Amino acid sequence: MDISLRTMLVYSAGSIGAGAFYAFNNFLLPLALKAAGAPDLLTGLLSSTRSIEGVVIQPTVGAASDRIWTRLGRRRPFIAICIPLSAVFFLVASAATESLVPLAVSIFLFSIFFNAAIDPYAALLADITPIHQRGLLSGLSQGIQLIGQVGFLGLIVVATKGEAAPPWAYWGVAVAMVATFAVTVGGIHERRDVAARAEHVALRTYLGVALSHGQALRFLATLFVFFFGFSAILPYLTLFLTTDIHLTDQVALALAALALLVTAVTAIAWGKVADRTIVVVVLAGVGNGAQTAVSWPLLTTLIDPDESGIFAGLKAAAESVAIPLSVFVAAEVFLNPRALNLGYRGIFFMLAINMVIALILLTVFVHPPVSETEPAPP
Repeated sequence: MDISLRTMLVYSAGSIGAGAFYAFNNFLLPLALKAAGAPDLLTGLLSSTRSIEGVVIQPTVGAASDRIWTRLGRRRPFIAICIPLSAVFFLVASAATESLVPLAVSIFLFSIFFNAAIDPYAALLADITPIHQRGLLSGLSQGIQLIGQVGFLGLIVVATKGEAAPPWAYWGVAVAMVATFAVTVGGIHERRDVAARAEHVALRTYLGVALSHGQALRFLATLFVFFFGFSAILPYLTLFLTTDIHLTDQVALALAALALLVTAVTAIAWGKVADRTIVVVVLAGVGNGAQTAVSWPLLTTLIDPDESGIFAGLKAAAESVAIPLSVFVAAEVFLNPRALNLGYRGIFFMLAINMVIALILLTVFVHPPVSETEPAPP
């Protein structure tokens, strides 16, 4: 059954808080860590939204959210518990901005709890939405998330004078996350029947069936290649603008906000188009806006409905390897004076090469079955 626009907006409310988190992590933390004396490698690792422990944590959380049922459903308990815990460590970090070690520990912890919530949040989309509406809802929620990033960065640009990550910014992220995800947890009602099959299947059988989806695993490998190139850009973008281009922190953040605004518009557009055409595979590989909106709906067409949790976790696990590996290569090869030493500019070559490879792999090896797609209503 189709879901209403109201339900889509209630679901997407959490994306506003997620947008504040991503804006802070990707664009403000690098400047704050650099000011605290962190080297490029540590800056890149801590500013990334995924880290290596996610290889174990995210699939475990995803599989657990597929197989449980509580009064809040199976996805919302993870959101209701982990988002407030992430917010608590944001508040701890706000008191440690002058000391690198406690700041780094706080960043590590608020990232772990946020990621433990965001994958069940993604899986919730597939639970409440028919296939022919997933692209639209994904594009809408991702667009709202990106607009949330723009709004948060705009607030920082207007309200600060040379201080890229003041302590109150940590509080702002914490409040935004708790308030907006509370709307989603309180306003979305999960269906018991969606969880019934996975809940009564033996764990070994469940895992075996889930991992037998070859097309889905190929798509995850393609995403790994994409994120290996793309993820080196985000933690170093503002540093590139301030170090190589010699812009002020405020101007760098304003340019980052402009780039996010363009991505938000294209994400919403691609999400709508993906529901109405057969070329969803191609769209998933064209531009960040398309990847942002279409990759998760495409993955859900390659799996069974009651396996969205574990595949959200596996997708996160692929990112959890690709992102720190990407940052390591960028820091130790492109930014290392004893290696290539191409500076922040060199990372863009890494991005371009990996995007081309990912697009080729996507179009050649990933073939979503047309018969599994529900027709759009007339």
